[in-house]
Amino acid sequence: MKSRITKTVALAALMAGTAGVANATEGWYGRADIGWSFDGNQDAEIAAEEWTLEHDWTQHLGLGYAFSNGFRAEGELGHRFNQLEPIPGDLDDGNTHAWSAMANLFYDFNRGGGLEPYLGVGVGAARINGQAVDAPATFEGEDTVVAYQAMIGVAMSITEQLDLDVGFRHFVAEDIEWDEGTVVGSSDYEHQAVTVGLRYQFAAPAAPVVVPPPVAPPVVSPPVAPPVATCPTSEFVVYFEWDRSNLNQAALETIDAAVNRARQCNVSGTVVVGHTDTSGSPTYNQALSERRASVVRDALVARGMAAGSITSQARGEAELARETRDGVREPLNRRTAVTIRFR
Repeated sequence: MKSRITKTVALAALMAGTAGVANATEGWYGRADIGWSFDGNQDAEIAAEEWTLEHDWTQHLGLGYAFSNGFRAEGELGHRFNQLEPIPGDLDDGNTHAWSAMANLFYDFNRGGGLEPYLGVGVGAARINGQAVDAPATFEGEDTVVAYQAMIGVAMSITEQLDLDVGFRHFVAEDIEWDEGTVVGSSDYEHQAVTVGLRYQFAAPAAPVVVPPPVAPPVVSPPVAPPVATCPTSEFVVYFEWDRSNLNQAALETIDAAVNRARQCNVSGTVVVGHTDTSGSPTYNQALSERRASVVRDALVARGMAAGSITSQARGEAELARETRDGVREPLNRRTAVTIRFR
């Protein structure tokens, strides 16, 4: 039995070892999943039998905290129910309920990316109750014992706060005492299942605060000469939501402030440069940065700036405002930078 746990953990390490560690998102989360048991048994020391668990559903709820170093700690409540597979001449009927309260520790690979493989281990308590009818003997009762489990899986991003979680878990509870029926003895419970569920991060990633550039008042010459405005080169940045190229209210206010300032001066040229973070492929990010640059350019033209004076460029994920590993959603990198020069 213990060798199976060892093999499960080794397989998990091999599968997850291909992913790199990224900057982690920190905060509380909750999860819920259901599972389908595909293998399991009870080794009965009572009659030197191994009873096979039939396939059935499992349910799990978890509440935990994700740390910035990639680890997650959580508490979990679970329930498993299985009929015992009949054995002609040895086992007529039987079933087992297993209620569990576990403390789990996970490590996430590529936290913040579109795919997040993970490994986990847990230890806690299991309340086992059920019966086995092995005519003419009957074994039944309930017992609370120490339980442990190993887990492997991958979380697939649906939104910045919601993930689809697909995993595998190997659960073991040993030395269960059967204290009722015609025979008293003990057994070991082992259960394997594939699970699918949702994990929700309660705290949303912090959005950068967009501050419009300060508007310098025009410098007026003495009354004998016409007023002259001195305008230094103006630079501002418009930020975007993840995987989006539309302008939100903060971006529109930033563009309005920059255009109002430009009207006070004689514009010689404007450069618009689109950027992305590293969460997508380079090809996709190049196209996304082009759309971001184009939507800002169109907004400037719609507010009266001459289209011929605007140069549009797209850099994709090549020039990051904040350096990250590949596959990381970084709000400061999802941007379009605008530089306005005056004569």
